[in-house]
Amino acid sequence: MNKESSKTKDLEIDALASLVSSFFKTKIGGDEGEYLSGLTRLLSERVASGSSYLLPEEANEIFVEWKSLPAIGNDKDDLPLVCTPRGKLYFRRFYEYERQISEILNKRSDRVLPNVSKSAEEFFKEFLYSMVDSDQALAVGAILQRDLVLLTGGPGTGKTRTIVAMLAAYVNENPESIVALAAPTGKAAFRMRESVLQTIKQLQLPVPVGQKVIDSARATTLHRLLGSKIGSVDFIRNKQNLLPYDLVIVDEASMVDLPMMAKLCQSLREETKLVLVGDADQLSPVQGGAVFNGLVQSSQSNAFLPEDLPAMNVFSDSATLSKSDDPLTGNLVQLSNVHRRNDSISNAKFGELCDAIKEGRSDDVISIIHSGDECITWISDLNDPQLDVLIRHEFIELSMASDPAVALSKIDKFRILCANNEGRYGVSHWNQKAENQLSDNESRILPVVIHVNDYTVELFNGDDGLLLGSGAYFQSEEGVRKIARSRLPKHRIGYATTIHRCQGSEFNKVAVVLPPEDSKLLSRELLYVAVSRAREKVFLVGSENSLIAAVNRSEQPKSGVLDLLMDS
Repeated sequence: MNKESSKTKDLEIDALASLVSSFFKTKIGGDEGEYLSGLTRLLSERVASGSSYLLPEEANEIFVEWKSLPAIGNDKDDLPLVCTPRGKLYFRRFYEYERQISEILNKRSDRVLPNVSKSAEEFFKEFLYSMVDSDQALAVGAILQRDLVLLTGGPGTGKTRTIVAMLAAYVNENPESIVALAAPTGKAAFRMRESVLQTIKQLQLPVPVGQKVIDSARATTLHRLLGSKIGSVDFIRNKQNLLPYDLVIVDEASMVDLPMMAKLCQSLREETKLVLVGDADQLSPVQGGAVFNGLVQSSQSNAFLPEDLPAMNVFSDSATLSKSDDPLTGNLVQLSNVHRRNDSISNAKFGELCDAIKEGRSDDVISIIHSGDECITWISDLNDPQLDVLIRHEFIELSMASDPAVALSKIDKFRILCANNEGRYGVSHWNQKAENQLSDNESRILPVVIHVNDYTVELFNGDDGLLLGSGAYFQSEEGVRKIARSRLPKHRIGYATTIHRCQGSEFNKVAVVLPPEDSKLLSRELLYVAVSRAREKVFLVGSENSLIAAVNRSEQPKSGVLDLLMDS
């Protein structure tokens, strides 16, 4: 989480804790009011770390009989705090969010669909079989036979190709269906649309099916899909005003926080298929509630009930028999074949680094970065002169571009990634460092990153653009889009950006600036996201101790949705 987001979030949590604490002291008072105030503070801290519950052992340190305190009840009681049968404590609002999600997912995971038609099998064998690997083929079979599919995979595993194959199989079987593709941010939505269109060109689909997939690939943000209300946390689309779609596919689902996931689920018609796609090893949402990551990392992938296996074997031999009582059996498909690593020896080594980080193997991480591979460079000293040379070399083409169109084609060539915004290790410092290196060109084009969603000018948090003179320029489906600089929403110079904000993006090369080893920002997930943003090369900037600390510290996703699914 960047410092600015963290500060805002801490203020919101403090306000919530203070409000509830004041209520307890006023309405209840005495020792019980004090105990409830203490529990509220601990619970608020858990919300800050991505969880909406408090573990019993921590509560017992405040008051052993905490479950009997006033204001704490079960899910049926009209009380501000909820204690579940598993002994977890929630603010009621967060409990309701998780309950709503679990109920909606449970209905879809349990629904029995008709057998796949012969025509669907023939279409798959003729047009898709040779274009997908065994896990991707499993996802195609799943979308035809399930109303809920969770698709997960790391960089290079072909998630976009799988989405296109799933879409093709689905629209071939359901030509009159209405499909929506969405992502949490404008940039992720734009990349989803571009990747889908690029992949379609590689597939030899029948013209009607290909055109239907193209028409369906108009990806949008979740906020726009649901219809934002100015000045409100609610949306136009809700359980009283449902979305019209037959299939909704959400990319970068690991970035979707608990309230947004609940509001999306509530807005779906009962018969709507839902597909959630993402990398469950990435960072949890900034606003907490790691629904996708929590479900994926706690469930068995590519596993099906005995009665479902014959139908899945028509599509893929990677389907296995479920060995656990998992409520998501048959709904979770994991892609494991990393196609991008097959391009070169360097990419293979790069993939090994991602795997070692993801699996917490710090010794292997250190060994890999010392291997001398050309796609990985380690710079241990932040004052190393080669950093200045690197920054100037990588940004000079962008800075000296002859026009905005050329500059926009260079904008994803290189990016500096930081854990936070301020200080020596932060975005502001490294943006200034880059500006100093390029200051001899006064008419240079400046990269910018948008920091808010602004629907009046169709710009969204995380969008990359350029400043030149009185204009700002951005990529769009129609080409280069220009808006007046005076209309530009809140933004920052974009030579450097936070790791959280770059989630869902890719760059040819990245320089990852690691904070000191004692920084609370360091985590395995943060490092994994940063390194996996690079297509070709990564520069790791920081001490060996910082690297080891990051790999060894994991932020396990915390979500109670799976518990509620198991209890339903």
